[in-house]
This record gives sequence, structure tokens and C-alpha cells, in this order.
Amino acid sequence: MKVTVWMSAYNHAKYISRCLDSVISQKTDFEFDIVLGEDCSADDTRKIVLSYKEKYPGKFKLYLPEKNIGMMRMDMATQPMCTGEYLALLNGDDYWTDENKLQIQADFLDRNTDTVMCFHKATVMNEDTGHEFETVYLEETDVLPPESLLLGYNPIMTPTVMMRNILPLPDWYCEMPYGDMLTYLLLAAKGKIRYIDKNMSIYRIHESGQWQGDSLYNNLLKDLKFYRHMRGQVNGKYSRFIDRIFAQRYFDIVLHHIRENDLASAKRYFRKLVMTDRGFAKDNAKDLVRIYSILFEGRDPKEFSELTERPVKWKVN
Repeated sequence: MKVTVWMSAYNHAKYISRCLDSVISQKTDFEFDIVLGEDCSADDTRKIVLSYKEKYPGKFKLYLPEKNIGMMRMDMATQPMCTGEYLALLNGDDYWTDENKLQIQADFLDRNTDTVMCFHKATVMNEDTGHEFETVYLEETDVLPPESLLLGYNPIMTPTVMMRNILPLPDWYCEMPYGDMLTYLLLAAKGKIRYIDKNMSIYRIHESGQWQGDSLYNNLLKDLKFYRHMRGQVNGKYSRFIDRIFAQRYFDIVLHHIRENDLASAKRYFRKLVMTDRGFAKDNAKDLVRIYSILFEGRDPKEFSELTERPVKWKVN
């Protein structure tokens, strides 16, 4: 099999038909199949998925657990079912907009034997606000260095990814809060990740998404958990980037606790912050002095509202 479309779906009844139609309509000169894990949705997602398997019986391999197992365990269960030389990633709430997408990316990987993964431009659609925008790629060449990913810059939307099927998921995969960034970083150790400047997908943001549906604070904690584990897994040369991420996340957690008037927790994370990365502390010295005056000198946070009310910074400076 040339390509396996590796999918998962949970409570995607509103979206799954359009998603699957965008896969079935792909025009290729090779065979592809679809491995789909449906995670015991509370809506009609499973019913719809089964109707597609009945209509296209040779196209689908389904994994249908009897109870919800979560995204990471679903990946572990379905990845061994994927037999394609290349894997195209897709979630049940996203869809492809170009009927030649699979052909374009498979041809790209065929030509570029040093490349382990390619991705492309996408339109991000916010279901809650109606806002749409195209992803932006900032690198000077089409090769995305892992260092950029480690600075919080992630131009990769899941439905844009095609990768070589060379990466068994590690035993500790289920301990991680999310799998996409982990996959990209592990692949980057084996070859190049390249960008294709062509918009061929829609990526949806909505309140039931695993990341978008959670609080900013919990997502900050997820990032800490992720990079704490990755520190021991990736090449040591990336340690300074990971330390910088920790400092940035601690900084935003401190501000969160100040806004919540939980100064004890803010002090605890502030101490971690100043001990984590000297370069970050130097670059943000003015703000750290202001935070110190709030936490240890009794200054009113309202005096520094521009700082304490600022949005979370995911990209690390």
C-alpha cells in the first residue's frame, strides 16, 4: 500500500461526512486505504463511519473500542494497523480541499528521499467566532528546523501532514499530553521536514477540541509535562531551547496565579522561573522586577495591568 490515511474521530458527527468525502474523492495513481479509530462517541459519529465502511468495504480498517480510550491510546492502537509506505494524518473534524493532495505529497516524498515528512499551508477555521486565516510559514527555506518547533513556532496543522511510515510509537507515548509535536520532533531526528506552499486543507478550531476546549492554564501545564518528558528523550543539544520554553511557561503561569490572587502559587512558580534560564531572566528583567514587587513587596497588580493582563505567549522569544 502506497498511502494509509491515519484517522481518529470522537464526537465528530457534525463534521465526519465532509471529512470522509474529502478522502474518498482523492485522485491518485496508487492505492490508498483508511485506518480510522472511532472512540465511542456520544453522538452519531460511529454510525456514520460504519455507513461509509459499508459503502466502501475495501477502503476502511476500523478500530472500534467498547469504551472511550482517549487520543493517545487510540494512536497506539491504530498505528500498527497502518501498512502504507506513507501516512497522511487527518482528524474527523477537519477535511481536505484539494482532490490531488495525496498525489502531490506522495510524489514530493518520492522525489525527496532525505525528507521524512512534508506538510502544507492550510486554512484555520474558528467555528466559534467565524474567523478564518491561512497558516504562515516563516522559514527562509522549505526545510523546517526542529529548533523552530522548540521555540513554540508550529506552522504544522494535522491535516496537512504526510510522513514516512518509519516511526514506531515509543512505549511512553501514552504518558504524553499530546502526540503531534512529539511525532514531529522524533521524525526530525531521522530526516528533514519540508513545507509545500499550497493550501489543501481546512483545520477547525472549536470548543470541543482537545486543546481548544481546555483552559489556557491547563494547556500551559500540558506543555510543561510534554517538555519535561522530552528533555530526557531528545538530543542534548536541544536542552537550551527546552529550558527557554520552561521559563516562558512558568512566566505565564505566574501571571495566571497573580490574576487569580493565588500569590503562594505565583511565588512557587516564580522561584522556578528565575532558576530555569538565565538568558530569559536577563531578557525579561524589567518584567521580573515588577512581578517580584507584586509578590514580595506588596505592590498592587493593578499598577502593572499591562503586564499582568497580557495574553499568553506560546511562541518563545
